[in-house]
Order: sequence, then C-alpha cells, then structure tokens
Amino acid sequence: MKDKEAEMFILEIEKNFETFSFNKGEFIPLFQSNKKEIALIKSGKVSLMKSDINGNLLYIDHFKKNEMFSKLWIYNEENDLFFVCTTPVELYFLDYTLFIQGTNQKYLSFFLEKSIQYMTYLHQKITILQKKNMEEKLLTYFRIESEKNGNKRFEIPVTYKELADYLGVDRSSLMRKLNELEQKKKIKKQGKTIFLKN
Repeated sequence: MKDKEAEMFILEIEKNFETFSFNKGEFIPLFQSNKKEIALIKSGKVSLMKSDINGNLLYIDHFKKNEMFSKLWIYNEENDLFFVCTTPVELYFLDYTLFIQGTNQKYLSFFLEKSIQYMTYLHQKITILQKKNMEEKLLTYFRIESEKNGNKRFEIPVTYKELADYLGVDRSSLMRKLNELEQKKKIKKQGKTIFLKN
C-alpha cells in the first residue's frame, strides 16, 4: 500500500469509526479489555511502559500517528505493562476480525504493511540490544535513526530518559557516554539533535 493509498484508507477509517480522545498521562485500557482490538493513532504519541517492583514506570516502546498497537502481540504474563499517552491522543479502536476475515482487501493490506513495519522495527531493536557495550548500542541506534532520516543530523524521537530505559541503563550513565562520544568526536550533540560524524 503506497503512502497515498494509506492516506485514503485512513480517511475511510475516519468516516466509519468513532474517534476516542485521551489526555496526556492517561492510560489506554487495552490490557484491561476482553475485546480483541487494535488501536490506530490519529494524532499524538502513546508509550508502552512497564511497572517495576517499586511502582516506577519504565519506557519500553512508543507509537505515533498512523501506527497501530495492541495487546494481541505483546507478552504480558505478569500484567505489568501499560499503554500511556505521552501527549494528547486521538485514536480509533478497530476490531481484530476486520483484518483477518479477508472481506476487505484494504484492511488486510494496511494491517500487513503495518505488521511488516513493526517487525522491521523489532529486528532493529534486537540488533541494537545485542551489542556488547553501551557505546556500540548507542552508535548502532544513531546509525539506524540517521538512515531513517536520510541525514547524519537528526533529532532522536524520545527523551533521554526513555532512551536510557530502551537501552537498559540509567540516565546518568547514558549522558556520560554521550559526552564521551562527543569527546571522541564520534557525534555532536545539541539538545536532542545528534550529528553522527562517523
């Protein structure tokens, strides 16, 4: 499905499905529902968070405009995962059967395209996390973001706290490593903007 076709499909969704609005910081109750639903984001950003033993929320992943998320493809045996709005959010709740019945080719094509995009993203995440040390993880992450943006100068799409959670390190260690990479002249950092030198 090409970009223009995807836009037309989303316009069709807008005509046929109710828009639900959530405030920043509000939880989206997909894990608490017995329905097999897939959420499609109209606007805003949603984060997948994990609650640790102290009740702190740790960043796992995020989803943005025109992306889908669901409890159906997330392992949550310990019931410690949550979808949280990190900005005001508008979204649609779509029944899973819409995508698997095969009666509407547009729904199936859109679902398959978004699934492939998410699998590619997960492969990239595995590639990053399997690196042996923080420097290799960071530089791999930056190279992937650079390729996505088609430019060695780009803005990371998450906060530094979220990036630290993503890499499984604390924020202070992350910031020290970023400063070290600057000293080594491998990157240049200004706020959330990164310039990858190598």
